[in-house]
Amino acid sequence: MQYTIDFDTDRFSRLMGALRQALDDPQDMLTSFGESLLRVNRDRHRQGVSPDGSPWVALKRPDGNRKGGPLNKTGRMLANLHYQVDGDVLRLGFDGGDGFPAKYHQEGSRAHAIEAKNKKALAFMGVVRKRVSHPGLPARPLVGFPESDQRLIERVAQDHIEAVSNGL
Repeated sequence: MQYTIDFDTDRFSRLMGALRQALDDPQDMLTSFGESLLRVNRDRHRQGVSPDGSPWVALKRPDGNRKGGPLNKTGRMLANLHYQVDGDVLRLGFDGGDGFPAKYHQEGSRAHAIEAKNKKALAFMGVVRKRVSHPGLPARPLVGFPESDQRLIERVAQDHIEAVSNGL
């Protein structure tokens, strides 16, 4: 008894070529990664939790005007969270007007003095002074790459590869 198996190498060659092209030009896949990571980081921000899932340190004096707790009063911080794909590099982070404070929320800051530079005095909560002591900020991590994000990227990569292979 003898069996003959015909193997269609044309489809296999096309598949390997398409996968090679996807790896040589990863912009589409990285854009999918960026969209997915942006979504989960925005969700964590709205929930007030760090990338590891731990809740952010609560405000010492809750402000009745806050929309959802720390870092959500104006919504600008979250609006400035974005991703950028440049060649084979994906960056996720903060930019614009709130890019500067994002660093101090991510890492926290030590106590420090704030002095008036452009005016004669500072006004804060009805108090006017030339200099105030800032107590520092507790770390409230905004972005990270925990295991849950790594698993998400694996699923997105699988979906991308399946889409490439199904497109033949």
